[in-house]
Amino acid sequence: MNQKRFLMKGTLLLTVMGLLTRVAGFFYKIFLSRTIGASEIGLYQMAIPVFSFCSALCGGGIQTAISKLTAKYHARRSQSGAKQALFAGLFLSLSLSVILMAALYFGTELIAERILLEKSCAGLLKIMAFSLPFSMIHGCICGYFMGTKHIVPPALAQFAEQIVRILFVVLAYTLSFKKGRQTDASLMAFGALAGEAASAIYCVVCLFILSSRNFQPENPASADMSFSGKLSSLHLTKHRIITSLRSIPNIPSLLRKWGAFRHQFIASVRQILPISVPLSLNRTLMCVLQAIEAALLPQILRLSGLTASEALSVYGTLTGMALPMILFPTAITSALGMLLLPTVSEAQALHQQNQLARTVNASFLGSLLLGSFCLGGFLLFGSEIGSILFQNAFAGTCIRRLALLCPLIYISTTLTSILHGLGKSTVLLLWNLGGFALRLLCVICLVPPYGISGYLFGLLLDQTLLAGCILFSLYRQNILTVSIPGALTRMFFPAVTAGGCTFLFFLLSAQKIPAQICLIIGGGIYCIIFLLTVLPAFTGSAASE
Repeated sequence: MNQKRFLMKGTLLLTVMGLLTRVAGFFYKIFLSRTIGASEIGLYQMAIPVFSFCSALCGGGIQTAISKLTAKYHARRSQSGAKQALFAGLFLSLSLSVILMAALYFGTELIAERILLEKSCAGLLKIMAFSLPFSMIHGCICGYFMGTKHIVPPALAQFAEQIVRILFVVLAYTLSFKKGRQTDASLMAFGALAGEAASAIYCVVCLFILSSRNFQPENPASADMSFSGKLSSLHLTKHRIITSLRSIPNIPSLLRKWGAFRHQFIASVRQILPISVPLSLNRTLMCVLQAIEAALLPQILRLSGLTASEALSVYGTLTGMALPMILFPTAITSALGMLLLPTVSEAQALHQQNQLARTVNASFLGSLLLGSFCLGGFLLFGSEIGSILFQNAFAGTCIRRLALLCPLIYISTTLTSILHGLGKSTVLLLWNLGGFALRLLCVICLVPPYGISGYLFGLLLDQTLLAGCILFSLYRQNILTVSIPGALTRMFFPAVTAGGCTFLFFLLSAQKIPAQICLIIGGGIYCIIFLLTVLPAFTGSAASE
């Protein structure tokens, strides 16, 4: 199979659907910021890490394990083995999700008061608890589809989830507004539940449809079959049905089949656990730290002189408006990362070092180029984006300050998947823990005197440490071979050139053109000049390789 073609087509499809999903989510956040307000968004953002923790605990690594095992069985043309891996993973995930759903539902008051330190989150957690089983079904079946190289169902499931969520929230808000009822963050929780349920149902339907196609016997000559041929085919079908019916009362045969199924099922579980446990531990610990941060940051913001309402508003603006804008382009890097993991694992297993190095180098350069483009764009237009789209000047300030994170986040997103494919999950866990420890230290020490600026500095330290450790590890393994100083020069040259020309245009056109028209023209100038200068950068990178 042509891996390059699979990567290109899969990345393009996942990127398009991811961008559509994020565009929809982008306008969804604008709608929420203008209806329920930043403080209610902040409450919902505080509850998300708890749900993410439960999701990571009951399915984070299992979904990746299903994808890996399914890819292995799919390559061997073993459809039964792939199905066994899926059913075993679903059994583990659903069993854990039901247990955690009950624990989360009945322990919401304790979690809200003792962990999140916000009683208002209790109702949100009760609603979000019911999303867990649907989320596990969605994740496991999508992992199976990725392993069998069916990219369309996971991509459409992601888009369907977002569309159903948005439509549900908009419809519910419209009905509440007509009846004069006040809406709050619970509207977002119900919308998330509706989206997860819709995506789970869609995945199950796709699984049945594709399974029936896979197991349908091929008989291309059946359309041209003569009457006698069709009659003999009917006799053959009748014989098979009679044989199958005769085997039903055969209890010993059924017991033998059950024993074989149980043996294969246990074997699949034993294969899933060694892969899933380290990944689940990684994601679970990160979710714990994120929950601690989500509970701690609004409380410490009060020490900087803000009231409780102002602290929630600042936290909601940062996490619900500014950060989603910065993370918007990760639709590209996330799509590439999903497909890089099995590709890198296969190249390593086949000892294809040159192909592995080319894949890593191209991924690094592409992520760096995307990061430089977004860095320049958010520095130039961040304030206007916050004021025009979110009608929130503070959101624009946060976007401009967070722009420095763009190259670091996009590189880490792509190269992290490569390290997972190389089996470096434990090392990644240690780096993530170290970076998050720096972040929490900045929250405790820098937020009280400097406010939210101290937290933004902590984010920058965290991402710098993670990206630096990943690059150092790949260099030590001789997998990343490009010169980083040379790559920085080539990849940032288009952004610097385009940014300088755009800034000069702003200086010359100040107070002569309306602000919104000036912004549109400036954005067009930045994109055109960037595209005109990016070709020499790619040519130079290709020549260096």
